Amino acid sequence: MDISFLKPPSYLESSVKEFWVWKGVNVRELPWILPSYECEMVFHLENPPLVETEDRQLIRLPKFHLVGPQTRRWRILSESEISLFAIRFYVGGMYSLFSQRGDELQNRFPEIDNKHILDEISKLKEKSMLTVNSSSNLFSEDGISEFLTNSLKQYPGKPGEIPAYIRFALLELTRPATSIESLCKKLGISRKQLDRKFKEIVGMAPSEYRTVHRLLEMVRNPEHYRKNNPDLRFTDLAQEFNYSDQSHFNHDFKRISGSIPNEWFAEYEKMSHFYNHDSSDIDRIGT
Repeated sequence: MDISFLKPPSYLESSVKEFWVWKGVNVRELPWILPSYECEMVFHLENPPLVETEDRQLIRLPKFHLVGPQTRRWRILSESEISLFAIRFYVGGMYSLFSQRGDELQNRFPEIDNKHILDEISKLKEKSMLTVNSSSNLFSEDGISEFLTNSLKQYPGKPGEIPAYIRFALLELTRPATSIESLCKKLGISRKQLDRKFKEIVGMAPSEYRTVHRLLEMVRNPEHYRKNNPDLRFTDLAQEFNYSDQSHFNHDFKRISGSIPNEWFAEYEKMSHFYNHDSSDIDRIGT
Protein backbone atom coordinates (compact mmCIF):
# COMPACT_ATOMS: atom_id res chain seq x y z
CA MET A 1 0.00 0.00 0.00
CA ASP A 2 1.36 3.41 -1.00
CA ILE A 3 -0.33 6.74 -0.19
CA SER A 4 1.27 10.07 -1.01
CA PHE A 5 0.40 13.75 -1.19
CA LEU A 6 1.78 16.18 -3.79
CA LYS A 7 1.82 19.96 -3.78
CA PRO A 8 -0.25 21.63 -6.50
CA PRO A 9 1.29 24.40 -8.63
CA SER A 10 1.69 27.61 -6.66
CA TYR A 11 -0.97 29.48 -8.66
CA LEU A 12 -3.57 26.93 -7.48
CA GLU A 13 -2.58 26.82 -3.82
CA SER A 14 -5.31 29.19 -2.62
CA SER A 15 -8.04 26.88 -3.97
CA VAL A 16 -6.44 23.42 -4.20
CA LYS A 17 -5.28 21.85 -0.95
CA GLU A 18 -3.33 18.90 -2.35
CA PHE A 19 -2.94 16.26 -5.01
CA TRP A 20 -3.45 12.83 -3.51
CA VAL A 21 -2.34 9.41 -4.76
CA TRP A 22 -3.39 5.91 -3.68
CA LYS A 23 -1.56 2.90 -5.05
CA GLY A 24 -2.77 -0.60 -4.11
CA VAL A 25 -4.91 0.47 -1.11
CA ASN A 26 -6.84 -2.29 0.64
CA VAL A 27 -10.21 -0.72 1.47
CA ARG A 28 -10.75 -3.12 4.36
CA GLU A 29 -8.07 -1.14 6.19
CA LEU A 30 -9.95 2.15 5.79
CA PRO A 31 -12.35 3.74 8.26
CA TRP A 32 -15.72 5.25 7.44
CA ILE A 33 -15.15 8.54 5.65
CA LEU A 34 -16.40 11.47 7.71
CA PRO A 35 -18.59 14.37 6.56
CA SER A 36 -16.55 17.11 4.90
CA TYR A 37 -16.89 20.42 3.06
CA GLU A 38 -13.77 19.70 0.94
CA CYS A 39 -14.75 18.71 -2.60
CA GLU A 40 -12.56 16.32 -4.56
CA MET A 41 -11.95 15.22 -8.15
CA VAL A 42 -11.16 11.51 -8.24
CA PHE A 43 -9.65 9.52 -11.12
CA HIS A 44 -9.73 5.74 -10.65
CA LEU A 45 -7.05 3.89 -12.57
CA GLU A 46 -8.89 0.57 -12.52
CA ASN A 47 -12.51 -0.48 -11.95
CA PRO A 48 -14.19 2.02 -9.61
CA PRO A 49 -15.62 0.72 -6.33
CA LEU A 50 -19.01 0.91 -4.67
CA VAL A 51 -19.67 3.26 -1.78
CA GLU A 52 -22.11 2.67 1.04
CA THR A 53 -23.62 5.62 2.88
CA GLU A 54 -24.56 5.61 6.55
CA ASP A 55 -28.22 5.17 5.56
CA ARG A 56 -27.19 1.98 3.68
CA GLN A 57 -27.53 3.45 0.19
CA LEU A 58 -25.20 1.73 -2.31
CA ILE A 59 -23.68 3.83 -5.11
CA ARG A 60 -21.48 2.64 -7.97
CA LEU A 61 -18.88 5.34 -8.50
CA PRO A 62 -18.05 6.50 -12.03
CA LYS A 63 -14.45 5.95 -13.09
CA PHE A 64 -13.84 9.72 -13.00
CA HIS A 65 -16.01 11.66 -10.59
CA LEU A 66 -16.39 14.49 -8.12
CA VAL A 67 -16.97 14.06 -4.42
CA GLY A 68 -19.30 16.81 -3.34
CA PRO A 69 -19.60 18.21 0.17
CA GLN A 70 -20.83 15.37 2.38
CA THR A 71 -23.09 15.78 5.39
CA ARG A 72 -23.13 12.02 6.04
CA ARG A 73 -20.60 9.24 6.60
CA TRP A 74 -19.73 6.84 3.79
CA ARG A 75 -17.30 4.04 3.10
CA ILE A 76 -15.65 2.38 0.12
CA LEU A 77 -16.54 -1.22 -0.76
CA SER A 78 -14.26 -3.24 -3.05
CA GLU A 79 -12.90 -6.77 -3.26
CA SER A 80 -9.79 -5.52 -5.07
CA GLU A 81 -7.20 -2.92 -4.13
CA ILE A 82 -7.79 0.69 -5.14
CA SER A 83 -5.43 2.91 -7.16
CA LEU A 84 -6.39 6.49 -7.90
CA PHE A 85 -5.35 10.10 -8.33
CA ALA A 86 -7.35 12.85 -6.62
CA ILE A 87 -7.51 16.61 -6.21
CA ARG A 88 -8.68 17.91 -2.84
CA PHE A 89 -10.00 21.49 -2.74
CA TYR A 90 -10.15 23.95 0.11
CA VAL A 91 -13.60 25.01 1.22
CA GLY A 92 -15.12 27.07 -1.60
CA GLY A 93 -12.36 26.03 -4.01
CA MET A 94 -14.70 24.55 -6.64
CA TYR A 95 -16.77 27.71 -6.51
CA SER A 96 -13.81 30.08 -6.81
CA LEU A 97 -12.26 28.18 -9.72
CA PHE A 98 -15.34 27.10 -11.70
CA SER A 99 -18.43 28.75 -10.12
CA GLN A 100 -19.47 25.21 -9.18
CA ARG A 101 -22.25 25.48 -6.59
CA GLY A 102 -21.75 23.47 -3.46
CA ASP A 103 -25.46 22.87 -2.91
CA GLU A 104 -25.70 21.18 -6.33
CA LEU A 105 -22.94 18.73 -5.33
CA GLN A 106 -24.03 17.98 -1.76
CA ASN A 107 -23.92 14.23 -0.98
CA ARG A 108 -23.30 13.42 -4.65
CA PHE A 109 -20.52 11.75 -6.68
CA PRO A 110 -21.24 13.11 -10.18
CA GLU A 111 -19.35 11.81 -13.19
CA ILE A 112 -16.71 13.98 -14.85
CA ASP A 113 -16.74 14.09 -18.66
CA ASN A 114 -14.00 11.64 -19.57
CA LYS A 115 -12.98 12.50 -23.15
CA HIS A 116 -10.20 14.94 -22.23
CA ILE A 117 -9.16 12.74 -19.30
CA LEU A 118 -8.55 9.76 -21.56
CA ASP A 119 -6.61 12.03 -23.91
CA GLU A 120 -4.40 13.23 -21.04
CA ILE A 121 -3.70 9.67 -19.90
CA SER A 122 -2.72 8.71 -23.45
CA LYS A 123 -0.30 11.67 -23.66
CA LEU A 124 1.38 10.69 -20.39
CA LYS A 125 1.74 7.08 -21.50
CA GLU A 126 3.39 8.27 -24.72
CA LYS A 127 5.89 10.29 -22.65
CA SER A 128 6.47 7.26 -20.35
CA MET A 129 5.28 9.32 -17.38
CA LEU A 130 2.48 6.92 -16.55
CA THR A 131 2.02 3.19 -17.09
CA VAL A 132 -1.09 1.41 -15.88
CA ASN A 133 -2.04 -2.19 -16.58
CA SER A 134 -3.63 -5.11 -14.78
CA SER A 135 -0.40 -6.27 -13.16
CA SER A 136 1.41 -3.06 -12.29
CA ASN A 137 0.96 0.61 -11.55
CA LEU A 138 3.96 2.78 -12.25
CA PHE A 139 3.64 6.42 -11.26
CA SER A 140 5.76 9.46 -12.00
CA GLU A 141 5.12 12.40 -9.66
CA ASP A 142 5.71 14.81 -12.55
CA GLY A 143 3.27 12.84 -14.67
CA ILE A 144 0.61 12.84 -11.97
CA SER A 145 0.99 16.58 -11.34
CA GLU A 146 0.82 17.33 -15.07
CA PHE A 147 -2.26 15.15 -15.49
CA LEU A 148 -4.15 16.67 -12.56
CA THR A 149 -3.16 20.25 -13.44
CA ASN A 150 -4.32 19.77 -17.03
CA SER A 151 -7.56 18.21 -15.79
CA LEU A 152 -8.24 21.39 -13.82
CA LYS A 153 -7.43 23.58 -16.83
CA GLN A 154 -9.98 21.70 -18.93
CA TYR A 155 -12.75 21.50 -16.36
CA PRO A 156 -15.71 23.63 -17.51
CA GLY A 157 -16.68 26.82 -15.74
CA LYS A 158 -15.30 30.24 -14.94
CA PRO A 159 -14.01 31.75 -11.69
CA GLY A 160 -16.61 32.74 -9.13
CA GLU A 161 -16.43 35.59 -6.64
CA ILE A 162 -16.85 34.63 -2.98
CA PRO A 163 -18.34 37.63 -1.14
CA ALA A 164 -16.28 39.14 1.65
CA TYR A 165 -19.00 38.44 4.22
CA ILE A 166 -18.90 34.72 3.39
CA ARG A 167 -15.11 34.70 3.76
CA PHE A 168 -15.51 36.34 7.15
CA ALA A 169 -18.24 33.88 8.17
CA LEU A 170 -16.10 30.88 7.15
CA LEU A 171 -13.30 32.06 9.41
CA GLU A 172 -15.56 32.99 12.32
CA LEU A 173 -17.34 29.63 12.23
CA THR A 174 -14.08 27.74 12.74
CA ARG A 175 -14.49 28.80 16.38
CA PRO A 176 -16.87 26.35 18.10
CA ALA A 177 -18.32 29.01 20.40
CA THR A 178 -19.35 31.35 17.56
CA SER A 179 -23.07 32.04 17.65
CA ILE A 180 -24.64 32.17 14.18
CA GLU A 181 -27.17 34.73 15.42
CA SER A 182 -24.41 37.04 16.67
CA LEU A 183 -22.48 36.47 13.43
CA CYS A 184 -25.49 37.56 11.36
CA LYS A 185 -25.87 40.64 13.55
CA LYS A 186 -22.18 41.48 13.08
CA LEU A 187 -22.55 41.05 9.29
CA GLY A 188 -25.81 43.04 9.16
CA ILE A 189 -27.70 40.29 7.32
CA SER A 190 -30.50 37.88 8.16
CA ARG A 191 -29.99 34.22 9.05
CA LYS A 192 -31.88 33.31 5.88
CA GLN A 193 -29.50 35.37 3.72
CA LEU A 194 -26.43 33.79 5.30
CA ASP A 195 -27.84 30.27 5.00
CA ARG A 196 -28.73 30.72 1.32
CA LYS A 197 -25.36 32.07 0.14
CA PHE A 198 -23.37 29.79 2.45
CA LYS A 199 -25.10 26.67 1.06
CA GLU A 200 -24.56 27.89 -2.49
CA ILE A 201 -20.78 28.23 -2.01
CA VAL A 202 -19.95 25.63 0.64
CA GLY A 203 -22.66 23.01 0.11
CA MET A 204 -23.87 22.93 3.70
CA ALA A 205 -25.53 25.24 6.20
CA PRO A 206 -23.38 27.39 8.52
CA SER A 207 -24.32 25.24 11.52
CA GLU A 208 -23.32 22.06 9.65
CA TYR A 209 -20.04 23.63 8.56
CA ARG A 210 -19.21 24.64 12.14
CA THR A 211 -19.94 21.12 13.44
CA VAL A 212 -18.00 19.37 10.67
CA HIS A 213 -15.03 21.72 11.02
CA ARG A 214 -14.77 21.02 14.73
CA LEU A 215 -14.77 17.25 14.10
CA LEU A 216 -12.19 17.44 11.30
CA GLU A 217 -9.90 19.63 13.41
CA MET A 218 -10.09 16.97 16.08
CA VAL A 219 -9.47 13.86 13.97
CA ARG A 220 -6.79 15.37 11.71
CA ASN A 221 -4.45 16.21 14.57
CA PRO A 222 -1.98 13.32 15.14
CA GLU A 223 -1.52 14.43 18.74
CA HIS A 224 -5.09 13.38 19.51
CA TYR A 225 -4.30 9.69 18.93
CA ARG A 226 -3.12 7.36 21.65
CA LYS A 227 -0.25 6.09 19.53
CA ASN A 228 1.27 9.57 19.40
CA ASN A 229 0.04 10.95 22.72
CA PRO A 230 -0.76 8.17 25.21
CA ASP A 231 -1.27 10.69 28.03
CA LEU A 232 -4.05 12.64 26.30
CA ARG A 233 -7.32 12.66 28.26
CA PHE A 234 -10.62 12.99 26.44
CA THR A 235 -11.80 15.40 29.10
CA ASP A 236 -9.00 17.72 27.93
CA LEU A 237 -10.07 17.25 24.31
CA ALA A 238 -13.68 18.06 25.15
CA GLN A 239 -12.58 21.23 26.93
CA GLU A 240 -10.24 22.26 24.10
CA PHE A 241 -13.11 22.07 21.61
CA ASN A 242 -15.57 23.93 23.81
CA TYR A 243 -17.87 21.08 24.81
CA SER A 244 -19.81 21.73 27.99
CA ASP A 245 -19.04 18.29 29.41
CA GLN A 246 -17.63 14.87 28.54
CA SER A 247 -21.06 13.35 27.93
CA HIS A 248 -21.95 16.01 25.34
CA PHE A 249 -18.59 15.45 23.63
CA ASN A 250 -19.06 11.66 23.48
CA HIS A 251 -22.61 11.95 22.16
CA ASP A 252 -21.74 14.54 19.51
CA PHE A 253 -18.66 12.64 18.35
CA LYS A 254 -20.54 9.35 17.94
CA ARG A 255 -23.48 11.03 16.18
CA ILE A 256 -21.21 12.39 13.46
CA SER A 257 -18.44 9.79 13.23
CA GLY A 258 -20.32 6.62 14.17
CA SER A 259 -17.65 5.76 16.78
CA ILE A 260 -17.04 6.71 20.37
CA PRO A 261 -13.85 8.77 20.86
CA ASN A 262 -12.03 5.94 22.61
CA GLU A 263 -12.45 3.70 19.54
CA TRP A 264 -11.68 6.33 16.92
CA PHE A 265 -8.52 7.69 18.49
CA ALA A 266 -7.07 4.20 18.79
CA GLU A 267 -6.93 3.91 14.98
CA TYR A 268 -4.24 6.33 13.86
CA GLU A 269 -3.11 4.20 10.89
CA LYS A 270 -6.60 4.08 9.39
CA MET A 271 -7.11 7.81 9.75
CA SER A 272 -3.70 8.64 8.29
CA HIS A 273 -4.71 7.24 4.87
CA PHE A 274 -6.82 10.36 4.34
CA TYR A 275 -4.92 13.29 5.81
CA ASN A 276 -1.56 14.84 5.08
CA HIS A 277 0.16 15.94 8.27
CA ASP A 278 3.25 17.37 6.57
CA SER A 279 1.32 20.52 5.72
CA SER A 280 -0.98 22.77 7.67
CA ASP A 281 -4.63 21.76 7.91
CA ILE A 282 -5.73 25.34 8.46
CA ASP A 283 -8.52 25.87 5.93
CA ARG A 284 -8.16 28.45 3.23
CA ILE A 285 -10.87 30.05 1.19
CA GLY A 286 -10.64 29.97 -2.60
CA THR A 287 -9.81 33.27 -4.19
